[in-house]
Amino acid sequence: MPTINNFYPHKVTGKTDNSFVGIKILGNDIHFYYPESYHFDMEALTIRNDIVDLLRTIAIAKTSSTVLSQANNKTNHVGDFALISYLWLINDYLANGFYVNREKLYKVNQAGRVNWKKTMQMQPIVSNSNIIYPNIVVEVKNSVDNILVEIHKYCVKKSIDYIGWLFNLKSSFIETKPFNETVKRLYIATLSKELEKTFDDDKRLRLRHLLNVIVGLDARDNKNEFVYGVDSYYYIFERMIDAIFGNVKDLKSFNPKAKWQLVRNDYKETASSELRPDSIIVKGKDVFILDSKFYRFGYTGREEDLPETTSIQKQITYGDYIKKNVTNLEIENVYNAFLLPYDKMRDVFFSKDNIQYIGFAKSTWKDNDKGHELIHTFLIDLYHVVKTWNRYNHEQDVSFLIDAIITRQNEVVGLI
Repeated sequence: MPTINNFYPHKVTGKTDNSFVGIKILGNDIHFYYPESYHFDMEALTIRNDIVDLLRTIAIAKTSSTVLSQANNKTNHVGDFALISYLWLINDYLANGFYVNREKLYKVNQAGRVNWKKTMQMQPIVSNSNIIYPNIVVEVKNSVDNILVEIHKYCVKKSIDYIGWLFNLKSSFIETKPFNETVKRLYIATLSKELEKTFDDDKRLRLRHLLNVIVGLDARDNKNEFVYGVDSYYYIFERMIDAIFGNVKDLKSFNPKAKWQLVRNDYKETASSELRPDSIIVKGKDVFILDSKFYRFGYTGREEDLPETTSIQKQITYGDYIKKNVTNLEIENVYNAFLLPYDKMRDVFFSKDNIQYIGFAKSTWKDNDKGHELIHTFLIDLYHVVKTWNRYNHEQDVSFLIDAIITRQNEVVGLI
C-alpha cells in the first residue's frame, strides 16, 4: 500500500480545543483528526478505507441542530466540500472513464445519420407500388453533450485535486478550461436543465453529483485549502448507535414531560422542554433504554471519565416515566444501559469483543430494586460502529446487547 504523502494524523481527545474530528487540507499538507477511541493504524492495508469511512460519518451532522455538532464544510471559506460527490465521481471515473452521453437525440428531416428503424415507424406514402418515407429520422448529436463532457472532466479533476490522495491519483493528466463565475453559472444552468428532462436514473445520479461539486466550488482561484469535519463527535456517535440498536423511530411517547404553572398566567399549565432518550429497543414486553455517551473511559480506563450522576438520574427518570406513562405498549420489564466508545485493540481494554460489559451504575436515593434503576454499562468498539452503522442488518449486535443486559441484570441482583 503506497504511503500518503504529507499526511498528518491527529488523535482527538474530545476536550476543549481538541475536539475537531475530520480533515483539514492546507496547501499540500493533509491533516486527519480522528477520535482517540477509533482504531487508526498508518501501516494498515485498509488505511484509505478507514479514512473514508470516518469522513462519511460527518454527513450525519447535517441533521444536528447544535452548533458544535454541525458540519464544518468549507472550501477556501466560501464553497462547500462535497465529499460524498467527490468519492462517487472518482469511483465512477475509475470504473467507467469520462462521461459519454448514451441517450440519442432524434430529429426529422435534418442533416445527420439516418436511423432506418425509427424512419420506418413513421407513416409512409405509397406511390406507383413504391413505399416512400417523406419524413427521415436522423440521429443528431446533442448540443449539450460537449458541455456535459467538459463539466464532467472538470468535476473529476477537482475531485482528484481534493481527495485524489485517497486513491493515489493525480489530476495533472486532465485538461480543463478556465473556471470563473460566468462558467460556473453556465455549468449549473446546464446541469439543472438536464436534470429536469432526464428520466434515466443512472444519469440523474451522475448529474446530481456533478451539480453538488459545481455549486460548492469557489469560482476564484482555489488553493486546495478546506475543512471538513465537526467540532464535536458526540452527536454522530449517538446517531450511529441509534442506527445500529434503536428500533423505535418516533420517541415522543417515551419522552418525559414537565409543565409550568405561573402566577401571572393564573396557574395555567404551559409546557416545558421534554427529555429525550437517545435510543429505545422494544422486544416483546421488554423495553431497553440506551444512552450513548461519547466519554473517554473507553480510552483512559479512569473512573472520572464515566458518566456523571446527572446522566444516571436521567436514565432512571426515563425508566420511571416509561413504566408508568407509556400505555400504548404492554410492558413488563424496563432496562437501562450506557454505551461508551472504546478501541478494543488498546491495552487498557484489549478484547476480541466489539461490545464489552464493564459494570453498572446505581443511585443512593433509590432502593434499586427495579430493573431500570440499574444502568448497565458497555463499551462498544468505535471502529466497528463506524464500519457498520449504515448497514441494513444489525441483528447480531442487537441480540448480543439485549442478552448481555438481561444476563447481567440477573447476575447483579444479589450485589445490590
